[in-house]
Amino acid sequence: MSGYDNQYTVEENLFGSPYKEFEDFVRNHALNGGKALDLGCGQGRDALMLAQYGYRVTGVDSSKVGVAQMLARAKARNLAVDGVVGNFHEYEPDGNFDAIVLDSILHFEPADRKKELALLDKVSSLINVNGHLFVFVHKSSKKEQELKNWLAGAKSEFDLIEEGYINYTYQEKATRFKSEFQFYMFIVQRVTTITN
Repeated sequence: MSGYDNQYTVEENLFGSPYKEFEDFVRNHALNGGKALDLGCGQGRDALMLAQYGYRVTGVDSSKVGVAQMLARAKARNLAVDGVVGNFHEYEPDGNFDAIVLDSILHFEPADRKKELALLDKVSSLINVNGHLFVFVHKSSKKEQELKNWLAGAKSEFDLIEEGYINYTYQEKATRFKSEFQFYMFIVQRVTTITN
């Protein structure tokens, strides 16, 4: 059982709506749709938004409850979303994607840094030319520098398209807990094919 299963059962929309800045970018720059992958999809906040703009989305999360909720919402809205219950680090996708989302799953703590950078390398190799990688991390100069260092080592295959800070309010209705903080949004686009 995922640590989020109980929370998702109590809070049907735990993380709220998609970030406005993310949705604005998708609306304005990524209208051609295609295939998308949302790793750590939770209840489907980002996956459902991408599907709304024409993507065929696969969401992967360890929470059975979250994936089931996402699929039920997608079915109710007639959106093209598939769900996989599993460890997103171990997930082996079939084919490439036009958009990949890593929302709040990278922390770059010493124990996880190597594994998370390997995940970035893995998913970036699955992005089609002109496709986008969307990464959201808690605002932190260390985390932002990790992403910029990763991009600098990406052999010019990607361009940084947009970055910035997002104000976010996390709220649990059941406990009335509320916290306000910022995320760093990091959007890159593949501009060339993979070179060896």
